[in-house]
Amino acid sequence: MKKMVKASLLAALLASLSYATDYKVDPAHSNVGFMVKHLTIAKVYGSFKSYNADVDYDKDAKVLKTLDVTLDVNSVDTQNEKRDEHLKSEDFFKTSEFKDMKFKMTKFEKESDTEGKVMGDLTIRDVTKPVELKFELSGIAKDMDGKERIGFSLTGDVMRKDFKIGDKFPGAMVSDKVQLQIDVEAQAM
Repeated sequence: MKKMVKASLLAALLASLSYATDYKVDPAHSNVGFMVKHLTIAKVYGSFKSYNADVDYDKDAKVLKTLDVTLDVNSVDTQNEKRDEHLKSEDFFKTSEFKDMKFKMTKFEKESDTEGKVMGDLTIRDVTKPVELKFELSGIAKDMDGKERIGFSLTGDVMRKDFKIGDKFPGAMVSDKVQLQIDVEAQAM
């Protein structure tokens, strides 16, 4: 009898557990973007075109379980080739030595069914710092092939000088604060 009760309790517990779904980011419908100010008067927008991400989202609990991202820094694109080459130089990203930028989520704090905070470690050049990003779920839908897709946005700010980016350029020339705007659409695997 005790074995039956234990087995029933275990089955009930396992049935109540939520499981995260692995998603593959769709680069055609996603954007890893940023904005800085130039001379404190003009906004300069850019993005990274090449990246890989591991995304796990638990749609029952409505929480992000995993977010690990690796960006190819050489894929930086500000729609100005000369500026892009300068960003890749030793003055900024130094891609000759540091080809990747990495983000690894360490914690997710749910604020509502569609919003939360993503905490994680961001590594740029040889510097790793904790960052916090605002998470907003856009929704979950089926595509034309009947496959599940998720959409979400991440926003936040980082200070470029914390990561040794453009140290010799004062904030009046290039803002120290870099605004991140990341929009993701990913397909369930």
